[in-house]
Amino acid sequence: MEQLDLLGLIQAMQVLERNANVALMYSGLRIPQFRLLDLVARSGQATVTEVGTALHITRATASVMINELIRSGSFVADQHPSDRRSFHVRLTEHGMLRLQSARSDLAVLTLKLSQRYPREVVAVLNAFAQGASERHSS
Repeated sequence: MEQLDLLGLIQAMQVLERNANVALMYSGLRIPQFRLLDLVARSGQATVTEVGTALHITRATASVMINELIRSGSFVADQHPSDRRSFHVRLTEHGMLRLQSARSDLAVLTLKLSQRYPREVVAVLNAFAQGASERHSS
């Protein structure tokens, strides 16, 4: 049985992350910020706790990221009607434009990488990513 080259996979993931960061540079986002904007765009709004749970990060990390995106004008915070300590964030027009730019730039990188490998390899990598995501959320 052939074994995984774990260190090689880690190195490949680092290169992929670096390439994704370069692609996101033009929208002014980092990968965690992109994931957060994407999450809120899909859900419409979210609390700090919901963000932490969905992105598998601590509430403190979620709070720092949300505050950065509020300061940049990408998010607006709405007070929770019944709990003054809680608030929901939602995308602003500026945030949506940044997200659209980032999605477009990542789509170019995705296409470039997808064309580099045979269809079967892409399918295996997608299955690996999906499995890792499912294991992480359980």
